[in-house]
Amino acid sequence: MNKVDLSDFYADTETSETRAYEHALDIEFIVHREMKRLGLSKSDLAKRMGVSLQSLSKLLNSQPNMTLKTIARFELALGINIVPKVTVSYSKELPFLSSNNFVREQWSFRNERPSSHVNLEMISGGLAA
Repeated sequence: MNKVDLSDFYADTETSETRAYEHALDIEFIVHREMKRLGLSKSDLAKRMGVSLQSLSKLLNSQPNMTLKTIARFELALGINIVPKVTVSYSKELPFLSSNNFVREQWSFRNERPSSHVNLEMISGGLAA
């Protein structure tokens, strides 16, 4: 039986659409977590955002085309900042300026890939120090 490394499979099949969907899921998770922390219902959040309950439900429906303006509305309504965390994965295939193979291999990290999910950090009440 052949074993399949799911992280390799995922990396090979990842598209901009799948990544956008993951971002939307991450933001939806943060919004629901903050609603629970603040004791807010969907109706309360909709009022704070100045949208109808139906519109809020559409926004929270993991739509991968969520705009930056929508994310900002969630932030303002919940009193948080959603900050993307950038992780970089290097591989031997990347065109490094150095022709020294030792240097190139040091940066390849043995083709290790970071977690498939982008980590979005929530900073309550302001900017990180």
